[in-house]
Amino acid sequence: QGLASRAPPPFWRAAGGRPRGSRRGCAGELALLPAMPPPRKAVEDGRVDVHASFTPLSTPLSFVSQNVVCCIVGSSVCLWNIVDGTREYIHTSSYTIAKICGNMARGLVAFCEGGTSPQAFVYSVEPRKLLFTLSDLTELELADLAFSKCGSRLYALSRATSKRLQIFSTKTGQVLPGCQLNLPLRFDKIAVYPGHKDSLALVRSSSVRIVTVQKSYETYIARLLPSSVPSDMDMAVSAYAWTNTRQFMFATRQGAILTLDGTTGSILHAVQAEQPITSIAVTATHIMTAHIGNQLKFWTHNPHELATAEEGLAMLQQMSPMEGGFEPASVYALQRVADLDGMCQDQPLEHRLMGQVANVQLAPEGMSAVLTTAEGEVWSLTLPQPRQEHAQELPEGEAQEVPAEDSCESQEMKLDLISWFHTHPVSDTLFLASARTCASCDESGRLRIWDLMREDDPKGFRTLCFSSALSSLASDADGQVLLVGTDTGCIHLVSCSSWKQAHVIDTIRISEAGVAKLCSVTNADTQVMYIAAALFNNKIAFLAVNLAEPKLLMYGFTDLHGTVDDICFHREEFEGEDPKLLVAGCSLEHSWTCLWLVGIPPPDYEATTADLPREVCPIWSMKLSSTQRLEDKPTAVASASKDLVIVGFGNGAIKSYPCPTSVGAPTAKLQPMQASDTLPPHEQFVTKLIVSREGALLVSASMDGSIRKIFLNEADRAKSPPMQKSFHNPYNGGVAQVATDASNGYFLSTGGSDGVVVWSDPRSDLKLPAALPQGEPLEQGEGMDTTLVVNVDDKDNSEFPVWVPVSDEERAARAEEADDPEISALALAQRRALSLEIENLRKKLRLLVEQNATCPELEQLDRSEFCVDIEERDLIAAKTKERCDALRALIERENVARQMIRDRLIKEFWDPMRGKGCQITSLSSNLSVSNYPERIVSEEEQSRLRKLRLIRQAEHMEMDMLKGPGCPPSLRNDTLMKADKFTNGQEGYIVNWWDTAATAKTGENAFSDQKFLYEPFELLTNARRRLQVHILQALAAEYRQSFNELFKKCQGDKKDIINQIKEKVTRTRAILGELQIEEKVPEPELHDSEDHEAVLNVKDKEIKVEKWLSPEERKAIEDARLKEEERLRQLRENDAGQRALNQMMGGTLKTKKDLSALEITLDKEPWMDEIPEDEMTEVQLAALKDFREKEKTLADEQDKYRKQLDAELKRLRTEVQDLTQQFELVLKELHHQRFAHDAKFFCQELYCVRLQLALLQSVEDSHVLKQSTQEVEEARVKLAEADGKLEEFSAEVAAKKAKQDDRVRHEREIASAQNFRQHFATSGLEPEAVGSLLQLFRKKKPVGAEARRSTTQPSFEVVVAPGTDPYADLGTVDPAASKGPEEDIALECPEGIDDENFERMLQLRRDRLQAETEVQQGAAVLQEMNGFLAYLQKERDDLEQAHKQLQNELEEHVELMRREEYDIEILFKLKQGQVEVPQAAVVTDYSDAVVIDNEVVESRNRRILELGKEKVGTLGVIKEFRKKLSLIQWEYKMLQMQTTDLEERTKDVHMLRVTKGLQSLLKGGEEGRNKADADLLERKIEHLNSTMAQKEAAMRKQYTVGSHAAKLRKNENSMLEKKLRELQQNVIQREHIRRLRAPQGGAPQGAAQEGEKPRIIGGGGRIEENEATIRAAQTGFREVKTKQKLMDAAKRHTEEIELLTKELDRLRQKTFPSFVQLHEDRGSPDFR
Repeated sequence: QGLASRAPPPFWRAAGGRPRGSRRGCAGELALLPAMPPPRKAVEDGRVDVHASFTPLSTPLSFVSQNVVCCIVGSSVCLWNIVDGTREYIHTSSYTIAKICGNMARGLVAFCEGGTSPQAFVYSVEPRKLLFTLSDLTELELADLAFSKCGSRLYALSRATSKRLQIFSTKTGQVLPGCQLNLPLRFDKIAVYPGHKDSLALVRSSSVRIVTVQKSYETYIARLLPSSVPSDMDMAVSAYAWTNTRQFMFATRQGAILTLDGTTGSILHAVQAEQPITSIAVTATHIMTAHIGNQLKFWTHNPHELATAEEGLAMLQQMSPMEGGFEPASVYALQRVADLDGMCQDQPLEHRLMGQVANVQLAPEGMSAVLTTAEGEVWSLTLPQPRQEHAQELPEGEAQEVPAEDSCESQEMKLDLISWFHTHPVSDTLFLASARTCASCDESGRLRIWDLMREDDPKGFRTLCFSSALSSLASDADGQVLLVGTDTGCIHLVSCSSWKQAHVIDTIRISEAGVAKLCSVTNADTQVMYIAAALFNNKIAFLAVNLAEPKLLMYGFTDLHGTVDDICFHREEFEGEDPKLLVAGCSLEHSWTCLWLVGIPPPDYEATTADLPREVCPIWSMKLSSTQRLEDKPTAVASASKDLVIVGFGNGAIKSYPCPTSVGAPTAKLQPMQASDTLPPHEQFVTKLIVSREGALLVSASMDGSIRKIFLNEADRAKSPPMQKSFHNPYNGGVAQVATDASNGYFLSTGGSDGVVVWSDPRSDLKLPAALPQGEPLEQGEGMDTTLVVNVDDKDNSEFPVWVPVSDEERAARAEEADDPEISALALAQRRALSLEIENLRKKLRLLVEQNATCPELEQLDRSEFCVDIEERDLIAAKTKERCDALRALIERENVARQMIRDRLIKEFWDPMRGKGCQITSLSSNLSVSNYPERIVSEEEQSRLRKLRLIRQAEHMEMDMLKGPGCPPSLRNDTLMKADKFTNGQEGYIVNWWDTAATAKTGENAFSDQKFLYEPFELLTNARRRLQVHILQALAAEYRQSFNELFKKCQGDKKDIINQIKEKVTRTRAILGELQIEEKVPEPELHDSEDHEAVLNVKDKEIKVEKWLSPEERKAIEDARLKEEERLRQLRENDAGQRALNQMMGGTLKTKKDLSALEITLDKEPWMDEIPEDEMTEVQLAALKDFREKEKTLADEQDKYRKQLDAELKRLRTEVQDLTQQFELVLKELHHQRFAHDAKFFCQELYCVRLQLALLQSVEDSHVLKQSTQEVEEARVKLAEADGKLEEFSAEVAAKKAKQDDRVRHEREIASAQNFRQHFATSGLEPEAVGSLLQLFRKKKPVGAEARRSTTQPSFEVVVAPGTDPYADLGTVDPAASKGPEEDIALECPEGIDDENFERMLQLRRDRLQAETEVQQGAAVLQEMNGFLAYLQKERDDLEQAHKQLQNELEEHVELMRREEYDIEILFKLKQGQVEVPQAAVVTDYSDAVVIDNEVVESRNRRILELGKEKVGTLGVIKEFRKKLSLIQWEYKMLQMQTTDLEERTKDVHMLRVTKGLQSLLKGGEEGRNKADADLLERKIEHLNSTMAQKEAAMRKQYTVGSHAAKLRKNENSMLEKKLRELQQNVIQREHIRRLRAPQGGAPQGAAQEGEKPRIIGGGGRIEENEATIRAAQTGFREVKTKQKLMDAAKRHTEEIELLTKELDRLRQKTFPSFVQLHEDRGSPDFR
């Protein structure tokens, strides 16, 4: 809304009127008027005196002469001499110019207008006139216009909506025949080959295509050659150019350079550049490329080394570097390198280019180039001369490097700035001090301050670059200070008193919202500039700047609770009153438009809050209308006088109103104010209103592209007619901004994307003023930036934080800091002391708060008592409450939205369900089973299903009639297909195929809809398939319903089992209570998923966040709790029955007979423990004995009862487990049923899907059949047309050939000697004289260049000079042919021949030459006709081939449909083991599978087994035979090895050395010695065995004694353990009795105090025990024990760590090299 979202209204116009509709056209209106051309205006409406224009220039520049370029300025064509800077204009009747091009050879300019069905206009420069208008170019948008180099053709490329290339003749203005080429893609640019007009390239961002044009007989053949670049190649075209040898080279953003053949379109070469190329230019000897980083490289191009098409594709797969080709055989060889950035560093600031070079274009003279940068600067560049001495041959394998001197110097390449323009839409413009200095900003963050004349400055502008988009500009009255607003909320203060030294003085970020518009007013007396800024969030900020000390001072914001569409300061003199601000907009709370008058804060106001109070910033308002319609919406406002305001509206109306006087915001009672005057309206949205300083003139601008200057006084308007000019593009927003100088004579306007233009009314005859003396800047310190470009990163929030108001304390501190230094130092010391004291007080207060938190509860103070700043606390509380209320409102709104979404979801998805989805979960596992959700079947579906069932019943009755005896014979075979011929009805693997006698398979329940199903082999028609789908869906629903019945039954079973388990759990808990065992017994409950309503109910435990309660709610809850406690207390006090029960029976109704054995206790008299047993009397002993007997009896009963409870507890747990297992079995059975029903109904659903696919396939086949039939018919018509053309042209060729034969025959007769002699038969000349004349008659003319000229089209291999027309187009006169016959050679009359006969011979010779010329021309025409005839024949053959192909495809499709008519899909259900098809990873294709009967497989298996047995027998015989062979071979090898062994042993014996030991061994003495040793060892073994036996017997005896002693100790331990249990039981009972008898709270009476010796009670030295002491002792013991355990663990861990550390050191020593041996003494080698 407001300035942030101002949108243009629809733009169109009625016939003869001005634009009235959408700026880009309205689809509905375009459909009504598809061929209506764009509207026109009078030429005078666009005629202005342009003093300066900085508009975007097309790349490449369009030259119309050696130094003149044509460009677009508004709606006019500018002819700009880039050498002397003069400009001439062609004012047009178009509202906008979209495309423009020029031709230098013939001095032509062509441009296309914008809008729907645009037209193109072709003008000649000298003389300046309109040659012709081209229509029917496109419907919406023309992509490009281009001339051929010779200027004889104009190429027009359209891309919306039709994609077409048209070629026009610039001599006739008509489309050349055959030169309308429909394109498959949208192309953006046309590149015509300079050497020939028949070759061109079409370029788009991701594709390049070559187009060739061939002249034929009375027509042209245009071909779009196929693309040779692979479609999957990632390509973005960045630059392109034609070479001098007809190759088209283009570069991509990825750095690749590809070369295409200009005649075939195939790839000839591909290389990879080191840096991406942004532009390519071709000179006479070199190729110049511009790279990223502003490097220009000059290459020589060797076209002879280009590869073939196949090699080019191979090079595309693996591209070599472009910089590596320095060898002579390379296509590209680098010659010179120019680093423009490096060269500019040596130049003055004014000669440095800014931005990346985006385009390089060769100037027409060929010695210089034109550079265009990405920052919008256009430079002329003098090209360096190439150095050929470095291009010399090097040894093989070495690469040529570019010498250092081949880097171009700045002296060689002179840079001169030609012009500049904004590359992004201009957001605001204004005049500064005079009409010479201006400022403009754009959406890219560029602020340019520029001089119109640029006299002494090479650039004439300075640039300030901001990181944010700039949205608005404002300046003071003298233009010394400039304000810049950005979309990030920053306002920059720029000093521009000297535009060459413009710099940022101050910056403030006023808000996170962007600045939409700035306006300012200056008080001349106080030199204070007041500033108002409208923000994108519809707030208005007020600021001020003291021009004496320029610095931005922020006052605050005001919110009018409405949209802010425009702001302007009201015209008031500063005589005791501050200026006021006019605001036009719409109310957000009500549907009315308003005009506000807002007062500005006083100059001495100091902001303490962000929002300005009403008493500081008063508001007056006025209601303009009660609606917010477009025509009533204010879009611009201006102040005319103290009591008059001018308002512009969305419908173009301009009205004057009185100044608002109603205090405060407008109310419903306030009536809309009537306009005091209505000015002539615009036809569109009013974008700007400017009132002259004296208040007499009004300048208005509109989105219809017009700017008007009119007198406000009606009398003045009558005397002087208004000035209105339509200068900007209404299809692109019209006039975006306009500014005037102080005299309102000069206009500075922009349409946003069409640049900025300074102009004036031609009637005023104004001239630019002379240069003003440059003043000193407002603030010029040492740190001022003096560079051409100033960069400011205003997106950095840390450097430019958002403005916040300054508190009183900070303001006082800043004021003190600005005082006298000595006073400031004293104040600083005092401030530090005060801060220290405050910090000490803060620490003391914090200490008191901590002490208060730890003191007793009665002594604690409330936290609020420590508050020292009540006002701040209340302020924080108020802000917190406000934020909480806002957050609570937001949460409530979100909750309401969620509730609404919930209600809608329930209505759409929950309520239509007849059976809600739920689960049954297991009691002991994670198993769960879900039911099938069922939706409510509508009455329409039920009615449809009933009808389908009736149809099937009728069909069944018909089938029964056909099978019955009463069926007529003629109807007995009236069926589509009988399955009895190939089935027996027992194929169980076919889905939905069963015996007709039974309605279901074995084990299946019969369902009502099963009998209505068609058999699988009856589904032959689409009608049956559709009916089958509905029946199958109903059957699947029955399957689901039957399972849901089982599900409900299982739900009831689970509830019964849970009830039984709960009863047993209750009894289990009672038993555990009696046994005094604390054990948690789980009780089964239903899961939330088992209740279908649980999904809609939210339980408290599901809410994880604690609910926030306000103090009032907490107080109400506490009061309710106290009331309930009081009610219960009173109820207990007034309950007489409870009091009686407590008094009479101790609060329980149980008697001693009702107590269980475990509840009975024996009361032991105290004396039994106090008197020792040896001191008791007999009566006491008897009583003690009786008590002990009772105690023993009770213990036995309790033990017996306890065993009974244990047995019952085990039984209950077993029963619970049995019930759980029982339900688990039921649930598993239900789970199996779920799988079974899933299989059944999924199978039916799958069947439905297959049938629906068959239906879709049938529909698609019908559509394909219809389309194919239509295509065949279209191809037949085209073929017939081609046949007609071919026959007609063949007849024309035959006629032309007959005429040519006559010419040849006539030429032969004339040139024959016989005919010549007949003419001189009666002349009386001698035969010798006639012979000499015959020689002269036959003499040939010399063949010259013009004589050799052919009238046919030149071959593609012939390259003509650029700018010359290779041949004349059709419909034009050939200059060479219009010259007439050439002069004959000079012939001398022979002697003896008179003049009459000689003249007769010359006439005959001229007739012969004329005949020869006619024959040659006829032959050339016949050659063209034969070529065109061949083209027509080929075109006809291609059409015939296409027709045959389409006919074959149609026949194949018809045959396919015929085959598929009875092709039925049968669904099989097989066991997994019976499927022998290899399974795929995802989906297995069974299209080639075959179903085989079991008997076939079994018979085949039997045969295989028989063959296998035979083979096994044969293999057994072979095995035995091979076994025998292997045995024989083994025996043979064994004998060979034995022979070898014996031979080796014999050799060993022969070679054995005889020693004394061997001699004794041979003599036999060694055997006796060995026998003695063996006897000794045997005796030792016997001795060891006897010793071991004795030891074993002794140990056995010792083991027997130990086992007997262990058995006795075990018996004794069991007895002691039994006694221990009894004693423990007695102790427990006694402790229980003592606790019951002990008084409440604390130790028993008479207990020993702390430090005293405990009192002895009872016998055996038992002492009195205190439970508190025991617990304390036990706690201390546990702590000591825990501490000891921790110490032991720490000690153990320490030891482990030390051990691990040693092991780690050892491993490290093994890992790293050790040099210990260096420190050891070197001993002898033997010692080592």
